Amino acid sequence: MTRFMVYRMRSDGQLAIDLQSNVLEALPSRMMAPLYSASNMSWSISRLNPRFMIGGEAHVLATQRMAAIPISEIGDSVVSLEVEADGITAALDFLFQGF
Repeated sequence: MTRFMVYRMRSDGQLAIDLQSNVLEALPSRMMAPLYSASNMSWSISRLNPRFMIGGEAHVLATQRMAAIPISEIGDSVVSLEVEADGITAALDFLFQGF
């Protein structure tokens, strides 16, 4: 698993981004947050919920809905959002520290 990589969940096909440090790859789970189609997310806070284009469609990162996901539930990789690392990290900082 790779930090800032978007994966498709095996159970329901939901897209989620890996937020966990690669240093901790031996753990049996990864901290991940779901990505929703912008058209399906009724509200968002720009700093908390950055938007990304994935497969030609706008997606919103639901940072506040992150959870530990067992490795066995994580499916195929879709796209890397490593180039968006600063915005994703800022969303995590906002969630945990309020700035």
